[in-house]
Amino acid sequence: MYLFSRQARLAPGRTTEAMSWALTVTEKVNQISEVPVTLWSTVFSPGVGTLAWSAIVEDLSVLEATDAKLMADSSYLGLLDQGAAFNSGAPVDDTIVNLVVADIGEEGPPAYGSIVQTVLAGGAMAKGIELGAQIAQQVKSVTGCRCSFGVAGTGQFGAVGWITGYESIEQLEQAQQALQADADFGTLLDERASQVYLRGTTTQTIYRRLV
Repeated sequence: MYLFSRQARLAPGRTTEAMSWALTVTEKVNQISEVPVTLWSTVFSPGVGTLAWSAIVEDLSVLEATDAKLMADSSYLGLLDQGAAFNSGAPVDDTIVNLVVADIGEEGPPAYGSIVQTVLAGGAMAKGIELGAQIAQQVKSVTGCRCSFGVAGTGQFGAVGWITGYESIEQLEQAQQALQADADFGTLLDERASQVYLRGTTTQTIYRRLV
């Protein structure tokens, strides 16, 4: 199972027009796509104005088929051309994450999501992936929130990440406080994570779902 994401950063100004365009693009994609596509925006995080379209797919052939349909749709291509007016000039990036732990609920996507990313240390791929799955399970045990873990299939080689979903900003805050207060979780990170992940590479971003 894979998580596909396309990220673009909006330029300052014309916010109302830009968000209207983003919602229209999402609606159009969902008319064509074989899988549901959600739209997210960063909040309280670096990269203000970053939008992310994401979808969960069972295999890459689904993405290939969807992309072929989109590229054959003139109205979708027209929307892409319109979007150039709102882009900050930063590259539009696609990423694929191979979900080792896919904790996906049947109730649909959450209202908020946090993504913690880091990079596997050299010679620690197997141990790092094993620990990553264990950390995801521990996060769910402590917070009660669904947590997935995956390995990047594109982008920086060896990148890994944890994706945790929350039904509200209050639940997100409570979950973070619970993890900070849990001694076993802290020990897990201090004693084992430092051995398999590169120091200075870990980042955390919070997203709010728009659609």
